[in-house]
Amino acid sequence: MVERKLFSSDRYVTRGVNEAVPFELQQMLWSILEKRQERGDQLDHLQIFELSAEWVDGEPLQKVLNRQEQPFHEEVFFVDHTENLAIGVTVWIIDSGTYSTALLPEEY
Repeated sequence: MVERKLFSSDRYVTRGVNEAVPFELQQMLWSILEKRQERGDQLDHLQIFELSAEWVDGEPLQKVLNRQEQPFHEEVFFVDHTENLAIGVTVWIIDSGTYSTALLPEEY
């Protein structure tokens, strides 16, 4: 039996994420997982993304903190040229084994 890569199957996004997180940023979250896999990171089935803003030279940058518990990993990404920032939002992306879902913690 061939082992399936996490987060490589069908992807779903809840209504809460669609309302709180701009589409281009949603794509960025999935892209972060793809890039981590490409570089050989071992991913946990639960990925946590904490979204905030950081001001650099008077311009707001979208800050994305990605973390997981097993194995422990924490990494910060910055996204510039973003029209709409998501601030104070936490998104979970969970791989169920059959599909992956991006949801807000309160939607769990």
